[in-house]
Amino acid sequence: MSTQINAAAPLDDADAQADLRKAYRSSEWRILPLLFGLWLLAWVDRANVAFAKLQMLPDLGFTETAYGFGAGLFFLGYVVLGVPSAMVQRRVGARLTISVIALGWGATSVAMMFVKSTTMFYALRFLLGAFEAGFYPGVILYLNQWYPTQRRTRNFSIFHSAAICSTVAVGLTGGFVLDHMSGLLGVAGWRWMFLVQAVPTMVLAWVAFATLPDGPATARWLSERQRGLILVDLARDARQSAAPVGKPASLLANPMTWVLGAIYFGILSANSALSFFVPTILHEGGFGGYSAIGGVIAAICLLGAIGNIAFSTAASRFRDSRLACAIASVISVSCILVLPAVWHGDRPATFVTLALALAGTGAGISLFWQIPMRYMDKQSASLGVPLISSVANVAGFVTPWLIGYVRDLSGTYSSGFITAAGVQGLAAAILVAGIPLVLRYHAGEAPRSRHA
Repeated sequence: MSTQINAAAPLDDADAQADLRKAYRSSEWRILPLLFGLWLLAWVDRANVAFAKLQMLPDLGFTETAYGFGAGLFFLGYVVLGVPSAMVQRRVGARLTISVIALGWGATSVAMMFVKSTTMFYALRFLLGAFEAGFYPGVILYLNQWYPTQRRTRNFSIFHSAAICSTVAVGLTGGFVLDHMSGLLGVAGWRWMFLVQAVPTMVLAWVAFATLPDGPATARWLSERQRGLILVDLARDARQSAAPVGKPASLLANPMTWVLGAIYFGILSANSALSFFVPTILHEGGFGGYSAIGGVIAAICLLGAIGNIAFSTAASRFRDSRLACAIASVISVSCILVLPAVWHGDRPATFVTLALALAGTGAGISLFWQIPMRYMDKQSASLGVPLISSVANVAGFVTPWLIGYVRDLSGTYSSGFITAAGVQGLAAAILVAGIPLVLRYHAGEAPRSRHA
């Protein structure tokens, strides 16, 4: 029996709906845990430098500026390889691409334990970003092949929560390693931390290669009928969700590509400020030793992940995610502005503010990635998504470097955090007002003068 089902097939039929729900559920249980695990480990391997920093900087004599520059270099590698990695995935499929990417960043993370100079630190951070570059946009496109808008929004928020939960893994394992493995076999604790946290990545990469299908058509657990129902449901969802984009334009000439890149840049500015400095904030806030800080990070991030999923699930009922993404961004902006005022003197307020900030940035990112699919066809999205991701991830380079540089100059992180919050606030404004304006111009309907 062919996997193709007539596009007019009655999906509203009770039996068809039951089969479709079963197909989606079985796919979610097989796909989401694997992608969640890989994304969690990707963030462990990119962000554990924030925890290692507590021992690594005094051990190696690095300045805050050098740390911020090296932490940010990850994102330059990400920018350079984002689009080429997506092109490779289109040619060889998701299974091979994702597993090779994971093996590469796992091996690079192991190499981080041998860092002795800023040059080596910079090179490995760049290489780590280059390996990871194709994973995130690849997963966005991959989930678009599997799920319609509402289900995809919820599933993507679950997947993205791994980024928040990764800090739980970094905090709990990092605190234990720094406290109990420092000096083992004459090796510093921060070096052991990079090794211990990289090995699971390489194991899960082999699991992905063995089990992950390239799409519904190669999923062995689906029947022919279920594959066909998924295809019909996705086609119907694409028709219902499409937004008018006016005159066609190439990807680079389309202003929507750059507007979306600017919005995501703003969201990632705030996210990078939190990701690379939370352990330092807690350390300066008097939350205790390494293990105690790790436990607090775990609690904050679990609450942030729950808030992300709850907000994103509630927002998935609406076809257009713009307003919900803007609201989540405003929550994040408010918390980041409050943070410098409380983290030196009010531990409960610092805890709550960080949890809300992580929930806001997490939901903002989850909801943002439902927006490009409304303004790009499948062909454009296959390169548009990694292009937007690559351009915006420049924020991941600029923000840590800026915050570290400001700290060395002024002795405080406040100005850097306030700047990151302001950039995300601008992104929220563009979401609400900028996208409709661009659509009007792109459709050849320039705004009329109020005196016309």
